[in-house]
Amino acid sequence: MKFQLTLIAVSLAVAGPSAFAQQSPDMPVSPIVSTADMMADSSSESSAGDVQLDEYGLPVTADSQSANSNGQPNGSDMPVAPVGVLSNNVPSAKPLATGQKVHDVQKISDESSEPKYNTSPIEVVTQFGQTELVNVAIGHPTRIVTPFMKPNVLKIDEDAVVSVKQNVIYFASDKRTPVTLHVREEGYEAQSISLTLLPQKIPPREVLVKIPGREMADATVFAGRNETAEKWEQSNPYEQTLVQMMTTLAKGDIPTGYRMRDFSPSDESPLCQQRGIQFKFGDGQVLTGNDFTVYIGVARNLSDQAIEFVETNCASREVASVSAWPDVYLAPGQATEVFVVDKDQPRESNTRRRRSLIGGGQ
Repeated sequence: MKFQLTLIAVSLAVAGPSAFAQQSPDMPVSPIVSTADMMADSSSESSAGDVQLDEYGLPVTADSQSANSNGQPNGSDMPVAPVGVLSNNVPSAKPLATGQKVHDVQKISDESSEPKYNTSPIEVVTQFGQTELVNVAIGHPTRIVTPFMKPNVLKIDEDAVVSVKQNVIYFASDKRTPVTLHVREEGYEAQSISLTLLPQKIPPREVLVKIPGREMADATVFAGRNETAEKWEQSNPYEQTLVQMMTTLAKGDIPTGYRMRDFSPSDESPLCQQRGIQFKFGDGQVLTGNDFTVYIGVARNLSDQAIEFVETNCASREVASVSAWPDVYLAPGQATEVFVVDKDQPRESNTRRRRSLIGGGQ
């Protein structure tokens, strides 16, 4: 009997909390965990603590330890930039304006083969008011042949050295700083050319500056004064100077101080007319001095009989002298050179004109 009472008391002690919890739903119910379950959870936590994690927080396994093709561990989505992204297909800078050109030389090769040095003259074709960029040798003098009779050079850079000899400019600089030269005919400010010289480590070369339509400068074009030609023209009396000029031209020489160029469309052909003779000056030559300009053309006999060339058939108010060489009597089809010397018109004075009191003048 005592044993039965003890068994009933133990049953009530076990079932009492559960029955009380069912009657009071607002109270939390503690789970019943056995000692075996607690030992199993403890062993799993200790094993999970031994797992190695990579730099991305992912478990490291045998498969994930191998690198992928991009050099990153498998399972990584981080993109990898290729090495050549900073050099491949990168456009180069363009410091020049659109249409700007640089008169450059070929760069010396970096290959092991023997470099080729280009020392031939460089030709620069320009216009008045236009700037040309020209590479020149650093630390060496550069010879610049200009189309002016007596060039006047304006520069600002004090380190650059400029020397003018007749129509040639000698330039030298030992720095890489670009130097701009404004070149014009002395005594004539209306027109000039601009050269920006870029000193480089290249061999020195001669620079030929040309203006379309005139290969050589002359005093009449630029309204300048050709002192050398003037001295030659005034060294003898007027008539003797003309005779000496014709003799010099017939020998194939050029009078002292004179410049020769091709006949240009802006030139006016001498008014030569004679029956049976054809005169052509468009393909001829022009020599310019200080007081005289010589036009050299060709006279050809187009008739079927011999004709004597008459110099007065080329006479006009501006003509000072006319001559033919080597022949004056021309057979049918025969040609000869014709020399027509024009007196240059006096240049306009800067003085003001007085108005006439009786009209006819301004």
